[in-house]
Amino acid sequence: MVGWVFFRADTLPGAIAFLKALVGLSPALPAPLTVGWFLSNDVLLAIAAGVVGSTPWLPALASRHEPSRTESPMTLAGALALTAVFLLSIMQVAARSYNPFIYFRF
Repeated sequence: MVGWVFFRADTLPGAIAFLKALVGLSPALPAPLTVGWFLSNDVLLAIAAGVVGSTPWLPALASRHEPSRTESPMTLAGALALTAVFLLSIMQVAARSYNPFIYFRF
């Protein structure tokens, strides 16, 4: 992880200052971006969808409906829904305006 500091820093003295702050040898500067800057409505919606989608509520409902069968096979509608979510995710990523090239400083 220490090696990534040199990719991120603008100058070598800046990288050394960051490493000193990392190990506690100097005080860290306040971050220019706060957590609130990253939590847009899109991100909050994605987090909520991830929480709902990662809970096992579908198998629980299936086991209540048909107790002898706990796992349900993927249906065509489920496969189409997953494909639609995947395509919408790709479209959202492609529509972002800020997408820097990682090695633009070299």
